Amino acid sequence: MPLTISLASPASATEGVSPKRSVSALTSVSNSFSILPVQIRLPERVRVIADGRSQSLKTTALTVGDVIKELHISLGPLDLISRPLPAEIVSDLRIRITRIKQVGFTKQVKIPFVLKKTLDKKMMVGKRIVKSRGANGLAVVHAIESISDGKVVGVRTLSKITLKPAHAREVIVGIRPRTIDELNWTAVAFCESRGNPRSSNSKYGYFGMFQFSLTAWKTAGGVGNPMDYSAAVQLMRAKRLFKIRGWRAWPVCGKLFWS
Repeated sequence: MPLTISLASPASATEGVSPKRSVSALTSVSNSFSILPVQIRLPERVRVIADGRSQSLKTTALTVGDVIKELHISLGPLDLISRPLPAEIVSDLRIRITRIKQVGFTKQVKIPFVLKKTLDKKMMVGKRIVKSRGANGLAVVHAIESISDGKVVGVRTLSKITLKPAHAREVIVGIRPRTIDELNWTAVAFCESRGNPRSSNSKYGYFGMFQFSLTAWKTAGGVGNPMDYSAAVQLMRAKRLFKIRGWRAWPVCGKLFWS
């Protein structure tokens, strides 16, 4: 077994005697009794980070565990350390200790209701009937949260007891395409002309309740100027134009057909 001599610094040798002579003297004494190899350990710089503090020290400790003891740092059963406790101390070693603790808690939590949709082929697209509004439930949760250096890093649920079950929200949704007569002609007419059959935009060549161009009016089977016809006739021509060109015959207001 080697004889280890730890020196805090060269100045710690016997007063008035140089460090080399001191070591030689100790070696001579050891050899007078038995042949023992002599191992001299000089201080190493170590930095320890724990509990929000960073401590730097020079130490002759042999292992990480020895440094922890030297600084009087206690380790909890869940704490993490960046180097194993038996690891040997080397120069400029950094040791980080992460505090881990677990805290149990109980709290009430909301159980969100689910949405149940029923598709109705006879009901027009865009129509919906709420059969049941639905209601959230309530439960009690028992859990453990893991805290690392003051921050929650994980939660493990132990049990969940339902106090009040959730009730589903039930909605009936129409999926039948709208017929031409079911489109929102009123909204489109209001968007185009404020619903005025006598509206005229002569600068750009648009006339009537649905702001026909004369070409579009002719395409829909009309003769003359749309302004000279009643709102009913204009609506009839607009529906015919829709069958030919679709809603894009009214590129700005046509999207309102399904409003």
